[in-house]
Amino acid sequence: MMGRFLLVMGGAGLGALLRYLLLAIFPLKKSYFTGIFWINVLGSLVMGFLFTVHLDQKLVILLETGLLGGFTTFSTMMTESAQQQNGQRQMVYLLVQLLAGLVAFTIGLVAGQLLEIRL
Repeated sequence: MMGRFLLVMGGAGLGALLRYLLLAIFPLKKSYFTGIFWINVLGSLVMGFLFTVHLDQKLVILLETGLLGGFTTFSTMMTESAQQQNGQRQMVYLLVQLLAGLVAFTIGLVAGQLLEIRL
């Protein structure tokens, strides 16, 4: 059990560090396409791809739960939506974010199915 905790913590720490580095490159802006937007879309793409890869349980814990859990951020997405000028912009921001994540997940899923990778 302790080994699983360490895998989640290590993956989450690395994911959070990657998110921090990307946000340093793409600082937060008051627009729909912020650094958090792209981080969440990229995380969705990778999650879709990993969903099709037959991973060992330890790799699932490390990559999906840990790394992508630390990399993507629902709470910051919600904070950014609250910073929109009005309720309509807030709802559009959330809808665009969710739809983009769904499309990215589907693209990753299809790519993974086409490649048929097993780890």
